[in-house]
Amino acid sequence: MKKMKWMYALLAIFLLTSCGTLMQPYQMDGKMKDIELGMTKKKVISILGKDFESAGARMTSEGSIETISYKTASMTENTEGYYLLSFKDGKLVEWFKEKYPVHNHQH
Repeated sequence: MKKMKWMYALLAIFLLTSCGTLMQPYQMDGKMKDIELGMTKKKVISILGKDFESAGARMTSEGSIETISYKTASMTENTEGYYLLSFKDGKLVEWFKEKYPVHNHQH
């Protein structure tokens, strides 16, 4: 009986953490309100989470620039997209949102 309780507890934990990961793109707009230009990359990641992708990097005469992206989605607008954040020498210098409509493909 104790074994079954543990299995149910583990299943519940797994489902709750899975839902959190799946819902993250829908929570991104709210988290972006806490982002400010000049923040370090480490601070931005501590707010937005580690679920980002590297979107590019380049060297300029003023220093190195790295861009990362976070997926975003909106059920009310029926859109998906990305927040793109650019860091110059480890400090946030620019961010913007690209979004596009979700197309439901029905065959």
